[in-house]
Amino acid sequence: MLTPTETSRTDFKDKLQEYQALDDENDNLGERTYRTISEMILNGNFSYGDPLQERRLAELLNVSRTPVREAINRLEAEGLVERNAGRVFVREVRLKEFVEILHVRKLLECDAARAAANNIDAKELQKMRAIIEKLLEKRVVTAIELRNVDDMFHNLIAKSSGNDLLVELIGDLRRRTAMFDHERLPKRMQPGNKEHLDIIDALEKRDGVQASARMARHINNVHKSIFEHWGI
Repeated sequence: MLTPTETSRTDFKDKLQEYQALDDENDNLGERTYRTISEMILNGNFSYGDPLQERRLAELLNVSRTPVREAINRLEAEGLVERNAGRVFVREVRLKEFVEILHVRKLLECDAARAAANNIDAKELQKMRAIIEKLLEKRVVTAIELRNVDDMFHNLIAKSSGNDLLVELIGDLRRRTAMFDHERLPKRMQPGNKEHLDIIDALEKRDGVQASARMARHINNVHKSIFEHWGI
């Protein structure tokens, strides 16, 4: 028989699991809502200049306005929508813009990789390697998992550069290209993460030149995949 204290602990544990399950469900709903709206924009269901209204989108997707609002905020940070006079509109997205962002990203992230080779913590690097290898072993990987690991990898290198401004700039540019992640470019999942491991190899050897070159190759391959996605 459980004591009152043990009963309280059991109840608390059960409640915690319920809350965690609810959080997971909300995260998945938010992710699905974001994916659906962004796909509608990229696929041309919404055109440049079209207004996005929370209420209508919520009704269309059969969700509450909260995940729609969160999705719109995220799309604004990524540059797919913009606000004007309190209203949200689909922003014109041009291929030239992505090319320019990726070019600047390459310059900054290659510089970060070169600097990180001298500063990066060996234990953190080993942890990152283990996370990526575990991801590659999984048969099914969610979009959230992919994005989290990708962010973790690139953020680790940026922060290890020791340059706070570089961290901020890289983070902003990565948000603006986040719509073309591994889920939209599924062929990039395996090779992209193997390229991450190649960069880690160079960083473990403290070879800044090689780490920079491998980062350049990695971003060039992202660039190539985006062109293939658009059929160019």
